[in-house]
Amino acid sequence: MKSKGLVMVILLSSVCLTDGGDVYVTCVFSEDCVMPCSFMPGSEEVIHWLKPVADLTVHSYYYSTDQLQQQSLHYRRRTALFNDQIHKGNASLLLNAITLQDQGRYKCYTSTVKGNKESFINISVEAPVHLVNIQLSDDIITCSSKDIYPEPKLTWSTNLPSDMPLDPGTIQTSTKVDDRGLYDITSTKQFSRDRTNICTVTSGTRGETGTLRQQDPVQCSPSSEVSIPCRIPQSDLLTFNLTWRFNQIVNILTATYTKGTPQMYINDQWKEQVQDMSESGSLQLHRLTVIHQGSYSCELYTSRDTHLFLTYLEITPDKLSAGTIVAVVFVVTIAAVATAAGVYMYLKKRGREDTLEGEGISGTVRLTIMCICIK
Repeated sequence: MKSKGLVMVILLSSVCLTDGGDVYVTCVFSEDCVMPCSFMPGSEEVIHWLKPVADLTVHSYYYSTDQLQQQSLHYRRRTALFNDQIHKGNASLLLNAITLQDQGRYKCYTSTVKGNKESFINISVEAPVHLVNIQLSDDIITCSSKDIYPEPKLTWSTNLPSDMPLDPGTIQTSTKVDDRGLYDITSTKQFSRDRTNICTVTSGTRGETGTLRQQDPVQCSPSSEVSIPCRIPQSDLLTFNLTWRFNQIVNILTATYTKGTPQMYINDQWKEQVQDMSESGSLQLHRLTVIHQGSYSCELYTSRDTHLFLTYLEITPDKLSAGTIVAVVFVVTIAAVATAAGVYMYLKKRGREDTLEGEGISGTVRLTIMCICIK
C-alpha cells in the first residue's frame, strides 16, 4: 500500500529503548499506530516487516515499490510505509485499526548497498476506560463501563468518611469478555442517600470516575417557574457535555460546551416547558402540569469524570388566596338567596302559603351564612 504525501504522525502512547535494543510501543485499540524503524540511507532499499513468532509477513518493499503478494491476510489493506521518506532512512510502518491480535514482537529488516540492519519492536495494545455509566433504580445504584483492555477493576467509595466500611455482601460485580477480547464490567450496590456515591473503573494505570448524588427535592406550582440545580465542578466549566433527562429515560435537552460556549438542543416535546439553562447547568422550567412531576437527572460528562445529579420535582396545586375564597363564598351565598326568594314568590303567587306552613316551610327564608376563617 503506497502512502506518498502521508504526514507522519506518531500515534504512540509510549516508546522506549531497552538495553537489548528492542523498542516498546503501546497502541490504542481500534486506532492507528506507527511502529518506528530507521536505517542508514542508501540506494536499492529493501524493507521487510515480519512477525517471527507467528511466521507472518506484515509488509515488504523492494524495487522501489510495495510488494504485498506474500502479505498475511490479517494485515491486508492495513499497512503503509511512508514512501516519500524511505530515501531518508525511514522504514516506519503505519498499522491501521489496531486489534488485540496485533500484540507481539515484530522484526524490521532493512537493506541497502551500504549494508543491512535488523530492529525489533514490541507492540502492546490497550483499550482505556472512556466512560463510566452510573444509574439509580429502586434504591439500587448500578455502575458500568465497557470495551476495556486489559481487565479492569471497579471500586466504590463516598465523599464522606465513614466509621463503617462498605459491606462487601451488598456489592455485586461481574465482568465479561466479548468476541474482540475486550472487557465489560458492571457493579451494583445499595444507594447511599446522604452522600455522594463514587464509582471508579481502572485499567492499567488509567481510570475514570462516575459520581451520583440525590439532591433535595424541589416544589413548584403549575403557574410558577422553577430552577432545578446541577452542580458543575468549577474546573470543568470550559469543556463538557451535559444531558437533562426526565425519569432518567426521556431526553429533555443536550448541550455541548466548548471553551465555555454552549451548543444546545431541546427535545421538541419539552420546548414549551424549558425556559432556559444557566451557566452552571441548572434547568429552568415553566408552564408545568402534574404530568411533569417526577425525577430530573443532570448527567455531566467531562474529560475525566461522569457526574449524575438526581432531583425530584413535586408539582403542587396553586393555592387560592383568602380574598379569592371570600369572594367565591359571597357569590354562592347571593345566588342561594336569589334562588330561595324566587321559589317563595312563585309558590305564594299560586296560593299555596297554607300548604307551605303546614309542611314546616316558613314564609320567611332564613339564611345562615357560615364564616370561613383562613389561617
